[in-house]
Amino acid sequence: MIKNFGVCLIISFFLLTSQAYCDDKEMLFHAGVGQRSSLNEIKEVFEEQNPEVKVNFSYKGSGYFIADITRSRQGDLFMPGEEFYLLQAVQRGFVNNYNPKTDIPAYFVTVLITPKGNPANIKTIKDLARPGVRVGLGNPRSCAIGIWHKKTFEKAGIWDKVKENAVLSAKCIPELGNAAQHNAIDATIVWSTTAVLYLKDVEIIPIEPEYRGIIRLPVGVLKFARYEKEAQQLKDFILSDKGRQIFHKHAYTIDPDILTDKDGFCLDNKTDRDMAYLVNAAKAVKDLSLPLTQEFVGSLANEVERQRKTNRAGN
Repeated sequence: MIKNFGVCLIISFFLLTSQAYCDDKEMLFHAGVGQRSSLNEIKEVFEEQNPEVKVNFSYKGSGYFIADITRSRQGDLFMPGEEFYLLQAVQRGFVNNYNPKTDIPAYFVTVLITPKGNPANIKTIKDLARPGVRVGLGNPRSCAIGIWHKKTFEKAGIWDKVKENAVLSAKCIPELGNAAQHNAIDATIVWSTTAVLYLKDVEIIPIEPEYRGIIRLPVGVLKFARYEKEAQQLKDFILSDKGRQIFHKHAYTIDPDILTDKDGFCLDNKTDRDMAYLVNAAKAVKDLSLPLTQEFVGSLANEVERQRKTNRAGN
């Protein structure tokens, strides 16, 4: 009798825990690898507010997603690193109710990075066309930054010369950051959000406004979402003021009134302050005497402090 009662208790326990596990809603979020740091923080906040929901990310170079989604028909949300890729999903009927006016929580800004000390003395975009400069490029078939490399250098009239200097065709943007960090290239263009992850080991050079890309970061709910209600809630959080501020902490620009031309290049000076904060953040990681004030590093103080601690632990 007692033995049977014990068996019943064990069975009941497994049934309850199994039911609890089944009640957890695990969403699949397809996102460009360049958004990893900001989206991981958004995940933490969202899951704390919604304990019954778990967000699992599939991070890749943005060019890989359409083929994956076409084949698998799986996923709840989609946030590639360039609107071009999301519009492809819209055209294929994979994303419902995308609004290009409202569904942009943040913007990438393109910047130049070089190895620490800037050994090739890079100062402007056109310096990447100088003979002998080792340039890192992104493959436009696999990562969004590759699209912007070609657009930017074509606008500057130096695409052919830059291609001759290319020593790397990266499949994702972290490859470019790593290459600059380890002095495998002399210069490349990355998102500001990538540059901020390498403050100790690179130099950051704001691009001249006429060649500075302002890249819309879109988010959409996929039509085959398993948890459509929860996916919409996460999308709404991403688009909220709190969500946008999280992006700002990771070196995105969030001003919705930035002026750009039809190709996405800057037409005003509204990103100048964010660019100055980014340059100062790189200085502050290397020089501990510099302040972590709003006036000096803007919203990047937490990231600077994190990298300072990492550097101290590694020394």
